[in-house]
Amino acid sequence: MNSVIRQLASTASRVALSTSRCRVAAGTLRSLPRLAANVALPARSLSTSTPVRGNGSIDSDLSHTLQEEIEYESKQAAEEGEPEFIQAFAEKTGFKLKTKLGESKVAMTKQYGTESITVSFDVSEILNIDDPIADISVYRESEQGDAVKEAEKKSEDTPEDFPIFFTATFAKPGAPVLHMELESEDGVIGIDHMKFLPTEEAATSVSLEKDWARKQVYCGPIFGQLSDDLKDNVDQFLAERSIDTALTLFMQDFIEYKEQGEYLNWLKKFKSFIDA
Repeated sequence: MNSVIRQLASTASRVALSTSRCRVAAGTLRSLPRLAANVALPARSLSTSTPVRGNGSIDSDLSHTLQEEIEYESKQAAEEGEPEFIQAFAEKTGFKLKTKLGESKVAMTKQYGTESITVSFDVSEILNIDDPIADISVYRESEQGDAVKEAEKKSEDTPEDFPIFFTATFAKPGAPVLHMELESEDGVIGIDHMKFLPTEEAATSVSLEKDWARKQVYCGPIFGQLSDDLKDNVDQFLAERSIDTALTLFMQDFIEYKEQGEYLNWLKKFKSFIDA
């Protein structure tokens, strides 16, 4: 992934140049006189030959580049190994991770007394990180012809923090299921919605049908407008169940870890497609 990010800036400049060229070409075409209606155009010859394996001349180069990326990412993964923070978090909180390679959804489950707790989040939350292209040094030319820096790249060892939207579901026998839609930023958890659903499946299923049904349920009052005592009690309710700052920091770390694995898997599938 790091090698891809390193190429983003140069790619952006190439895209800008390409866009400029397209505009020039469009202007040129508009300036040409229209063809007379009686001018005969040459017939276009259509090729009926079938390409042999592969669909483009770039396929070989693309396959080679993908292989280089795969080797780089595989080496990085082998050097880093299984991170210790995953096991440490599980032992401390009792949460068990449920995720599959190739899927962006992650679920964590635990038992708290008679309650079954499920916390769900998505690897795509990493997209909330600031665009790295915006952090690259950018220069402009001053009136005197000197290069003046407008922006400066962040240090690579600067810790990245990004907001996460996630859900927490609490189910126990003989009671409606409490489903919370939450968000965290800088380790602080905010409550967007608190709603009640008839079953745990209705609260945790990722199907479009169940997701649509959840959106039809009353979302609960605005949390900020509740009494201070009630808000404090809800915060303590979450903290007792290990839904706190430590959880949000773990999710950030795990999202970055899983995203690297998903990226490597994506590279392998891409190369398999190109080589087929």
